[in-house]
Amino acid sequence: MTALVRLAAVVARILAFIGAAGVVMMMVHISLDVALRNLFRISIPVTTEMVARYYMVATAFLPLSWLELRREMVSVELFDFALTRPVRRVSDALVCLLSAIVYASLSWATWNSALSNFRSGTYVELASMKMPVWHSYFLPSAGFAIAALTCLLLTFQDLHPAPSEETA
Repeated sequence: MTALVRLAAVVARILAFIGAAGVVMMMVHISLDVALRNLFRISIPVTTEMVARYYMVATAFLPLSWLELRREMVSVELFDFALTRPVRRVSDALVCLLSAIVYASLSWATWNSALSNFRSGTYVELASMKMPVWHSYFLPSAGFAIAALTCLLLTFQDLHPAPSEETA
């Protein structure tokens, strides 16, 4: 089980790194566009589309599993203080299971949309070119699917804690 958790942690870190790289690339791209526009009256024609269709999508959806694994998603712990450790583990497992179901549903829905856009070769028309954007439709589906698998792993981990975690 610990090997699966370590593998999930590695995959989650890689996806979080890709999301962070998207933030940096977006910042550089926008800064370059603004500087070129103000200094030389030259605009990079794909800035808006790249930010909206690639950088923001990667930043929003790829790090989901990393947040789940670190248990840093938004949560309301209204009654946790009153629960015993075993009951809290079951509560956490149920929340993780529900999250996995929601993520899997979202992954299924976005996968169908991604396939539809792939088949049609979705693109954005710019002044002098057509920029393919169908690739970006696969990012939410991948992020949701990996987050669902991570939540399932956490559910199992909550229901079957390691011996050292039971006494802690």
